[in-house]
This record gives sequence, C-alpha cells and structure tokens, in this order.
Amino acid sequence: MFGVWRTRDGDRLHGDGAFQFERLYVRVAPWRVILIASAVGAYLLGLLLYLPAEAAVGKTREAVGTVWKGETALEPGFALGWVVHPLRSIGSLAPAGAVTVRGPDTAITGDALWRSNALVLRQAAGAGSLRLISALAPGLPFACDGEMTLTATDLAIGGGRTGGGRLGTGPATCAGAGLVTTPPAMSGDLTSDVEGTSLTLKGPDNGELARARLGRDKVVSLTITPAGAAVLPGLTATTLEIR
Repeated sequence: MFGVWRTRDGDRLHGDGAFQFERLYVRVAPWRVILIASAVGAYLLGLLLYLPAEAAVGKTREAVGTVWKGETALEPGFALGWVVHPLRSIGSLAPAGAVTVRGPDTAITGDALWRSNALVLRQAAGAGSLRLISALAPGLPFACDGEMTLTATDLAIGGGRTGGGRLGTGPATCAGAGLVTTPPAMSGDLTSDVEGTSLTLKGPDNGELARARLGRDKVVSLTITPAGAAVLPGLTATTLEIR
C-alpha cells in the first residue's frame, strides 16, 4: 500500500555466453507518503471524534459536548442530552443511542435512532412538567404548568416511520392572552407516519380538545375544538399554523 514501482538495470547470462540486460522491478515503500497519510488520517479522526455538538443540533441552539455525547438547551430550563453508541449505529445504518430530557420535575429517558429529518424514539418513558411542551413548541399562544407522563414506541418525531405513544396529564394551570384556566386531567394519543407526527388530546369524558400535527417541513398545525377552547386560555375553536 502506498508503494511505487522503480526500476534498476540488471543482467543475465544466457546459454550462448552473451550478456543481455533486463530491467528488474523493485517495490520501494515511500515512507514519507505513509507518514504524511497517517498524520492526516489521525487529524481527520480527531476532528470526527471531537466534532462539537453544534454540528448535530445547529448553531441556533446552545449545546455542549460533541456529536457523540452532548446536550442542548430547551428553553425554559430544560435540556436534551444524547449518547451515540457506535456498534448499534453500525447495525442500524444510522446514528443510534440513548436520549434524556431533564429539567424541573422532568426525567424522560429513551432509546433513539436519528433518521433524516426525524428523531425516532424506539422506546421512551418518563414523567415531566407540562412546561416542556412550551420548550418543544415555543410558538404556542399559551403555556401550562402541571405534571405529565409519556410512553412511546417507534415514534418518529417529524415523521418517516410508523409508531405511537401515550401522553397523560394531571390537573394543570394554563395561562395565555391575559387569561388563566385550570384544565382537568387530559390524555393524548401520539402517532407517527411517513409524513409527520400527530397528537390528539382528550378530556376526562373522552371528548376531543385539540389536535396537533408536526409535518416533515417542521410546521405545526394546531386545531382547537369548541371543548378545547373552553379550557385552553385565549383560544377559540380554530386551526393555527405555527412555524
């Protein structure tokens, strides 16, 4: 490898006594090339191993660590962390590893797979604060405080894969447009398909309060039903697009 072929003159005595010249090929290893290639390879490997976390989440978010083990901020006061497992990534043909969401009254863990334009939660479970919803969708016209639980299996956030999950909340306090309401305990069904991720939120009587859809274009479509408008502050029965 990295060798070149050089020639030197040689001779051979034939049976008739005459000397005839031939060119003998000798393989010479260019050690300078090998050393330079090794140094460049080590430098590129170092860049890959210590590639900053911003390369994974973009420069618009604050992040620490590397693309292999890092954490990014989710305002207000939450953080999304990840650890990439190389062997699992090779087997999955995509980055795979563990994810965590931590913050006030929040501890959610899961196994994840990073596909193009989507994060697939193979398995996820935990409890958290409803304020996490505002961190994930800052364009919502209201914010809620309370407790929630989450479970998910093969849920693709952003679409690209079929999966599902379950969201549950206790009594909450929501504020928006100068109004404050106290919604009752709610439950939500999470589903994902090729084109996006959906959430259907229902009240204690199983009546639909709201529907949300996150498409592959990262646009959130939010539909508020008349029942939902009665418990979510500052909203009327309508459909909004949040970018």
